[in-house]
Amino acid sequence: MSDLTGQQVLFRIASLLLILATHGYAIALLARLMGDPGPGYDGRRTFNPLQHLEPIGALAMILFRVGWLKPMAIDPALLRGGRWGLFVIVFGSLAVTLAIAELLWLIRPWLLTTFSGTSAVQTLVLMSENAARLSVVFVVVNLIPLPPLTAGLLLRGFAPRLHVGLTARTLLPAFAFGVVLFAADRADILDPATRAISDLFLR
Repeated sequence: MSDLTGQQVLFRIASLLLILATHGYAIALLARLMGDPGPGYDGRRTFNPLQHLEPIGALAMILFRVGWLKPMAIDPALLRGGRWGLFVIVFGSLAVTLAIAELLWLIRPWLLTTFSGTSAVQTLVLMSENAARLSVVFVVVNLIPLPPLTAGLLLRGFAPRLHVGLTARTLLPAFAFGVVLFAADRADILDPATRAISDLFLR
């Protein structure tokens, strides 16, 4: 964190808002398509990033590149396919985030051409690259099947007692999980998976 510059902080905040808006909306929309309208009633079927913001997860993403959204209440009993519908929601929403990362990476030549000769072009390209890379890290982290991460939704259907136990007290577990993920990021534990996905999508 000591080498984190003001520009990087601003880029990460911008990336965070984009990820919150699109990933949160994707989860809520897929839940609705699979049969559970609950997230829409909770105000989560929106592109407003503040509706999906979880303070500790957001701070962890800005400072350490690892983070998560505010957990979303989804009832497996209402889903088409029952608890198996959670797989569609989890992996579908993460696929959307990866698709956006690839799009951000692919538009860099367009940005260079469209804004050529302006002082903003380098900033726009760097923002696009930063958002793409941060999106990939977000996907890798949120594949871990533990709340408050996206894949933690799977526990709601397949290990409900464990899910309740882990989410009963949200603040302390989220803080502890943030510390664990920070340690994992510092130790480069996530790097192999991040590099593999980046090599596949960000070329």
